[in-house]
Amino acid sequence: AKKNIKECNTTLKKPLAPWSEPEYLNMTVLNGTTLKLGGKIYRYTVLGIWNVSFSGEANSGEYKIIWEQLKNLTTTGGHEIDFKIYKGSAMISSFTYWYVPFQLDSFCVVVSSKSIKLPNGDTLTFIFMHVEKGDLWIALLG
Repeated sequence: AKKNIKECNTTLKKPLAPWSEPEYLNMTVLNGTTLKLGGKIYRYTVLGIWNVSFSGEANSGEYKIIWEQLKNLTTTGGHEIDFKIYKGSAMISSFTYWYVPFQLDSFCVVVSSKSIKLPNGDTLTFIFMHVEKGDLWIALLG
């Protein structure tokens, strides 16, 4: 993503925010389950990479994350994707993510996030990142 921002110099494409520096994407993967972001260590779960799936499930610690495409909303390919977070068999939270391809194509890098406070005090943060070559969807538990 840093490389995409640095090389982004066409009139149709620009970084997510003109004042942003590439460092705002600085994430260091420590091992297969943890990463460091902004000086804090998180457990992470990859939900999708490159050609992401609009439905699936993943585990993050004691939580299960399930997502599915509810419907294709527009003729340009916009999708409504419903995320649900479970602990055991109980759903403890949910949210809707809007995947809009034409918006993604207007920028070199698009980053959006959604944070959910969990009953035990932890926070589960979803990061949806799009670069020209594809997408990265991850969940950070911390």
